[in-house]
Amino acid sequence: MRRVTGLLAGLFALAIVAPLGSPSASAADAIPEGATIAGYLSTDLDSGKTQAGDGFSLQIVRPYPNGDPSYAGAVVRGHVARVIKAGQGRKPEIDLAFDSIVLADGSSSPLTGHVLTVQPKKKSAALTQAAGAGIGMLVGNFIGKKLGTGLGGFAGAVGGFVYASNHKSDFVVPRNSLVTLQTDQEVPRPQARQ
Repeated sequence: MRRVTGLLAGLFALAIVAPLGSPSASAADAIPEGATIAGYLSTDLDSGKTQAGDGFSLQIVRPYPNGDPSYAGAVVRGHVARVIKAGQGRKPEIDLAFDSIVLADGSSSPLTGHVLTVQPKKKSAALTQAAGAGIGMLVGNFIGKKLGTGLGGFAGAVGGFVYASNHKSDFVVPRNSLVTLQTDQEVPRPQARQ
């Protein structure tokens, strides 16, 4: 009898302590801060054409958040926060903001994060450099003739090429590029809209 009473007391104590030490189901389903989510981009993002406020989405791919297969078919929605177009001595930039994660059934949750990896494709600067050299050569020839020297064309071509080379090129992140983001804070389990 003493053994049964001790066993029952031990089980009772375990039943009380175990729920206190285990996370709730909703906390376990949350995507933790610092989690990595990868997805394919829904549209082209071009630093020369994209505008701040333009929307985009990422089709989530494996490995799904928390290893949860219910994220199959889910998307992360976001918008372009800022764009800096390429210019003379100015590098182009596109800053992305992430807004929400939406499951295939329409349930959603707010999401904030930042880009970890993306593979942009730089536009060729060869045409700009060639045009700069050509224009520089014409201006150099004109100035060289006025000064009575034959080196104006060469000097102008070099100067035009250098000037054009300092003109940075825009870039494109093509549709279907793989983008990886990291969550900035815990993301609650997506819920159906009320």
